Amino acid sequence: MAKHEELGATPQGRRSGIRRLLYRPSQDGRKETRPGEGGYSRHGRDWSAIKEQLRRTVSRAPEVVIKVKGSRRSSDDDRDAIAGILRYMMYISRNGRLLTFSEQGERIDGQSAIRELHASWDLDMQRIRSGRGEALHPSFNIIFSMPSKTDPETILEAVQAFARQQFQGHQYVMVLHTQETDPADDPPAHPHVHLVLRAEDEKGQRIYIRKGTLRGWREMLAAELRARGIEANATSRAERGKAFKSVDGAEWHIEKRAKAGKGKPSKARAMRVLTAARDLEQGDVAPKPWEVAMAARRLDVVQKLTQSVVRLRQDGDTKLADDVERFIRDMPALDTEQRAMQRALVKQVQERLQQRDQTADNPLQK
Repeated sequence: MAKHEELGATPQGRRSGIRRLLYRPSQDGRKETRPGEGGYSRHGRDWSAIKEQLRRTVSRAPEVVIKVKGSRRSSDDDRDAIAGILRYMMYISRNGRLLTFSEQGERIDGQSAIRELHASWDLDMQRIRSGRGEALHPSFNIIFSMPSKTDPETILEAVQAFARQQFQGHQYVMVLHTQETDPADDPPAHPHVHLVLRAEDEKGQRIYIRKGTLRGWREMLAAELRARGIEANATSRAERGKAFKSVDGAEWHIEKRAKAGKGKPSKARAMRVLTAARDLEQGDVAPKPWEVAMAARRLDVVQKLTQSVVRLRQDGDTKLADDVERFIRDMPALDTEQRAMQRALVKQVQERLQQRDQTADNPLQK
């Protein structure tokens, strides 16, 4: 695995809960590879690989999902952060009752074994502060998932192969969750693997994760799944013609419970609705910077797909060319959550005004 060095100061105006990766040339002058390279990266792929990617994309092959969240940062009392990692290990393993594996592929059974594993990580020996004095994550919680009906054991095998390559020198523990074994109150239907990764490796070098890294990881895991007979893809929302960003998992569960009458709606969503209403009231309907960026990404994707269509027809692959053209035509119009909220608010106001007018016309309805 390519080793990682810490970035300099975070660019002004940009804050991230997860530190970014920086890859520097090795001592002998060779360029070190990034996660996802060596046959997995979208950059430098040959035409045959690009065609296979196109086939998977237009056929809506299942997409690999990887989510990363840093564990609790060290505070004044580092023991709190370290204890939090043990609690999380206990939670995902159901106190050692679920099938749990270490980076050596060894099975970990029972609470005592989980505690021994946690102690062997020597988390108190890690750096807890960056060079700028900022608190660091002692570990990272990573979730690898695929849609429901995907074979859980195959996902576990693919994640194990991925982790052996990508996290060499790091200690980690992983647990497979299915809908039947997930400890959550409202478990998702899709199988997924939880992996807790010690932030520093055996040489004290720390892993930093950025957005581009996740793209490489998704491509690599998708390839591991395909090698095991599971069709899997790893594309961006823009490449799939998607506009809306997926809802955070925690918010999704909150909203689901609220709709079932088991809790209150998400405060985060409520704040976004208020912001949308305020902008609408103030007449602030000009395109937002992110909407301009979305439009630019869509244009770039369409241009590349169109170029691919031309080459496919030159190759005589008319069926795939037709499928790609159909895929371009079927792309939904660009939209954002804020615009959808504003349309819903306008519709509500119009319906209420219509009801008021009907009531005024028919006094008996009062």
